Amino acid sequence: MKDRHLSRRMMAALATAALPFVVTTGASADRFNVSDRFNNALEAVQEGIDLLLPGDLDSTDVKARIGAGIGWTPDYEGSNNYRFRAIPLIDIRYKDVWRLNGGNLTYSLIRKGEFEAGPLLNLHGGRSEDTNKALEGLGDISTTFDVGVFARYSSKAMLISGDVRHALGAGQGTQIRLTAGHGIFKSGSFAMGAGIRAKWMSKKAMQTNFGITPQQAANSARGLDAFDAGAGVSDISLNVIGVYELTPSVRVLGLTSIGKLLGDAGDSPLTGGGYGSSTQFIGGTGIQFKF
Repeated sequence: MKDRHLSRRMMAALATAALPFVVTTGASADRFNVSDRFNNALEAVQEGIDLLLPGDLDSTDVKARIGAGIGWTPDYEGSNNYRFRAIPLIDIRYKDVWRLNGGNLTYSLIRKGEFEAGPLLNLHGGRSEDTNKALEGLGDISTTFDVGVFARYSSKAMLISGDVRHALGAGQGTQIRLTAGHGIFKSGSFAMGAGIRAKWMSKKAMQTNFGITPQQAANSARGLDAFDAGAGVSDISLNVIGVYELTPSVRVLGLTSIGKLLGDAGDSPLTGGGYGSSTQFIGGTGIQFKF
């Protein structure tokens, strides 16, 4: 009976986990298409909950936080045009070893006290040229997968994490991400935390997302100039997360994020010309249920 109950919970968790794949690859993909930085912000929300509610999903069984939210995000990374989008909020754990956070699956191969490390598989969202006039003529960037490794240290008030991700396709190259977060306020059922995230991109990744080839420049609806982008730190962001527990199993979430595109990401024609900006904002709210 216990095994049957566990099996049902696993099936429900896996069915829910398929949601981000459906909304990214389905016919209405552009409606749900979100920037890579928004996906990073969603990961920051889950990490923020870990920081503000330590031990929330500690278990030898299957545990999950599942919900939905809406976010105010730029059309593409570097755009100054914003729109609201719906997004599933998914965090599923199995035996404190496997974790699915949005489209990011990790396995804690090494666990020593408050430190963990291991391999990861990440769903890397693409970009449609129909999303914004500035992208017309540049072609689509398809969705792909990243493989890599992660390391994470977390305590009751602080977390430090980093990962290296290499894309299997779509010209997304290699990225390195670093996060440092800390709790800043707690009163009753409400808590807030803040985190700083930084990202480095290889030349291939930077060129795909922020470069303009001569052919793309010739096809550009906006007449963008050709731009050869090189490797470097692409952005840094400050994320502030708030959590209010309505009940022990239901909480309302809020996220405010401000980021700055740096290096060639900030100098790209896609971030200028009156339709782009190197300063990026993200705001969102949602509700999540713990199982």
